Amino acid sequence: MDIKEKSRERANLFKGAITKKENKRVPHLLNAYSWKVYDAGYKLSESVNNYEIMKNVIRHLCDTYQADFLADYGDRNPIRVSESLGNMEYMIDDATNAINVRDQCFMESDEYAKLIDNPKKFIWETILPRKFKDLQKKNNSGQFMNFIHEYGDFFTAIDQCISIAENEYGIPNIADFVTTPVYPWTSGYELLFNFFRGIKGLSVDMRRDAKMVQAAIEALEAEFFDPKLEAAKNTVTHGTCPETGADAYVLMLCHTILNGKQFEKFYWPYLEKVSKYLTEYDKLAYFFIEGDSSRLYDFFNQLPDNRCVLHVEQNDIFDMKKKVKCALAGGMPCSLLGNSTPEKCVDYAKKLVDELAYDNGYIFSEDKMVSFADDCRRENLQAVCEYLNA
Repeated sequence: MDIKEKSRERANLFKGAITKKENKRVPHLLNAYSWKVYDAGYKLSESVNNYEIMKNVIRHLCDTYQADFLADYGDRNPIRVSESLGNMEYMIDDATNAINVRDQCFMESDEYAKLIDNPKKFIWETILPRKFKDLQKKNNSGQFMNFIHEYGDFFTAIDQCISIAENEYGIPNIADFVTTPVYPWTSGYELLFNFFRGIKGLSVDMRRDAKMVQAAIEALEAEFFDPKLEAAKNTVTHGTCPETGADAYVLMLCHTILNGKQFEKFYWPYLEKVSKYLTEYDKLAYFFIEGDSSRLYDFFNQLPDNRCVLHVEQNDIFDMKKKVKCALAGGMPCSLLGNSTPEKCVDYAKKLVDELAYDNGYIFSEDKMVSFADDCRRENLQAVCEYLNA
């Protein structure tokens, strides 16, 4: 089997799990983030500042572990891009192999009306100068040109990492980021949460003035999601992309501060639009859902069955399998991979496959983003990979 055939076979394994069609084996999505840098023998500070090192890390990951998909190619933390314009939001600790991001608030609570009136103007004139301090300087053309170069270099490097995985190892991308209108940061609430008000600010806002928050969400989606959705209806062909595991990538982070009623008000209307698109255009979606989402099972059961896979972190995945109709991903505890033996890890992997893949609706993956040195031992992950590929 050549590389292209291997890539297509893996893409079909992913699709088969989402649609619950008979698969020859359970696919493995390796949820490795900053841990892969540690495992390859580099420091985090080296990998984020030297893109050649990140390419070496991707090759090491693919050579050492026989996974079908990679969750990250080094694109989660564009540190050089951010710092080129004076935003020092990232904190790197090489000793603990940790990257943290400060909870930054770039929008005041009394500025919602400006955002709602003209989102793009508000972003360019207010948010970006606050986020990137160097834009406040009068003579900032040099810094801005440096930012343009850094931006280009970063995404060129990420494209090269993706190409290494696909063309050298036959590992396809999880989703189609070229033609789909659904990708991370198209939810208005996620935008408010991650880039405008932050965790603290938005938590207060939605209790103080829910209607204003809802109007802001609608304005952001009208600017950044709805036009892409309408354009897709005229240009996107029906049917799933044959080169990737799924078509759409839905990233859910901000639900962690929402109860059920708040989720229904602020987030569910976006997912309804996504669901309709998936159904009408015969598309598949991968959801990455941080934290615990057990209070949202009723909403998940309204998603189109056989079109979505939910990758969960802190849920009891065995209980979730009984209560949610969509395919699931995750379940392999980092606590076990990092602190146990190969034999015990393989035993748990067998339990996951036996109890979750009975209807073919399961993608094996780690329960959390494998990040810290103690999250995983090489021999444990290798043993699990060997079992899954047997």
